[in-house]
Amino acid sequence: MGKFKSVKQKLRVFCLLFFVFAYCFTSFSYEGWYRDGNKMTYVTSDGYRIANAWRESDGMKFFLDENGYVVYNKVFNFNGNIFYVGVNGARVTNQFVDVTQDLILGEDVTPGRFYFDDEGKAYRKIGNTFLKTINGKKYAFDEDGHIYFDCWLNKDGEYLDHASDIFHEGRYLIKEDGTVTQNEWYNFSYDVGVDNGLGESELIAERYGELEGLWMYFDNKCEKIYAGAGALSKKLSLNGLEYSFDENGVMFMGFQKNRTPIDTHQASNPTLKDRIKYYDKYSGALLKNRWVYDVTPEAFDYDSHEDGKEYWYYVDGDGSIVKNKIKIINGRKYSFDGLGRLRKGFLLIDGVAYMGAEYKGEDLCRDDFMYSVAEGSHLYGSDLLDLHYFKEMEGDDEGAMMTGDIHIELSDGVYEFNFRDSGVAYGNKNELKLFKSSYYKNGLKFKPWEDTKYGIVKVKDDEYKLINSKGKIVTGKRKLIKDDYDNYIVLFNDKVAAYIVPPNYKMKLKWKTFNNVTGYYYYNEDSDPKGYSGLAVASGTQYPTPAQIVDIPNDMKVNFR
Repeated sequence: MGKFKSVKQKLRVFCLLFFVFAYCFTSFSYEGWYRDGNKMTYVTSDGYRIANAWRESDGMKFFLDENGYVVYNKVFNFNGNIFYVGVNGARVTNQFVDVTQDLILGEDVTPGRFYFDDEGKAYRKIGNTFLKTINGKKYAFDEDGHIYFDCWLNKDGEYLDHASDIFHEGRYLIKEDGTVTQNEWYNFSYDVGVDNGLGESELIAERYGELEGLWMYFDNKCEKIYAGAGALSKKLSLNGLEYSFDENGVMFMGFQKNRTPIDTHQASNPTLKDRIKYYDKYSGALLKNRWVYDVTPEAFDYDSHEDGKEYWYYVDGDGSIVKNKIKIINGRKYSFDGLGRLRKGFLLIDGVAYMGAEYKGEDLCRDDFMYSVAEGSHLYGSDLLDLHYFKEMEGDDEGAMMTGDIHIELSDGVYEFNFRDSGVAYGNKNELKLFKSSYYKNGLKFKPWEDTKYGIVKVKDDEYKLINSKGKIVTGKRKLIKDDYDNYIVLFNDKVAAYIVPPNYKMKLKWKTFNNVTGYYYYNEDSDPKGYSGLAVASGTQYPTPAQIVDIPNDMKVNFR
């Protein structure tokens, strides 16, 4: 405490210490946590606050700043390690944290994504150690504790920028989610394009720009496989096949070149004349009876190749790709176009070959199946070719021909379709088809709109049928049905004979014969005197009048407007 210069000063200090001692005796009689206003502090039994230190409570650790107060929701560097305390002040462990500038305390931390281990320390690169397995996935870190995203690193874990440096020195590929590519194929052409300007390989005869893909493989250690100095190649046995890699980790695999001009007489389906094989040129392993996923070669279709879209192909028993046919594979039928690409969605097919068009469900609506092209449908060619559906969604049966009763999502909703065992749609070629008491057209099952109980189907110009919410025909020799609009649908001999909008809500229809005319008459039970007010529809009527058709709500008109 130092020395005092006067008796008066000593007296003042003595009094002050007396009161402080009294306060401390009552407030700090034991070491522990105390509240100071809206802040928490840790005080020793002799009344000193702990500062720049950790203290534990209920198994959680809290950090006290230079003033002795608990720090909340901050990231900071302490004794050379980076820590994060959450909104409750407790040290965070085993957790990813996106650190923004407002969370940072001090100047030794910069924003980015961090991982705090079981001791609460942010993992960081130390020397050449920069990979860490977290929840079964590997991540790469820099010296400041940041997780790398969507980039390449060299063998020392250093960030690479230019495509040429990445190609020659890149060893680790970091994905967009921060995980390091592991046990996985990767096509480097995505990074540099077809005209990559990377020159020639020392081990592959063709220039890189002439290859059908710069495929690379990352092993269990997440490192790109490549041939070392002086080696002729680096080999990898995978699933019974052997692959070879050059000094930059590139493996050549792809299609046999097409030497005969492509048959383009069918504009929507250009077809390869040659039998094209798919094999690994440098391992010598010809692929057989398996699926292959690749970009359309430039020699097949320049525009598709430039687009970079990948398609599924199937290599047959002799190593040739299947093209222009429907083929059974593992008990399922798949359709391949003239270039060997698997087609999905609604396909118009001539016989057993893919000769028409392909439509995705998301590009079509219900009306496209209800009406002809002349009436506004976008299913061009549907009146000439057979309509099939091959599953669009990903999964084990992606691309497989669908048969039977299925649900398909279109742009305006999910609808029920039905396809024969052959795959051809019920109601094929825009013809209305009755099957199991339901109507179909181009595979679409006719149903009322979701909010209506009944729908009316126009079978032909002078014939209308009533269907229920499940799409089943409502039958009746003489039946009166009230719809959702409190109007009456009259059935005679299973057909819609009339659609009646009562003159007022008190009116009902009753069956009777009056002046030798039998039918439904308006009857008002609330009138005085009670009685009939006129004929609504005679028993001989078989279809609604034009005026009644106008009265039918649009929600109930299934296939007519």
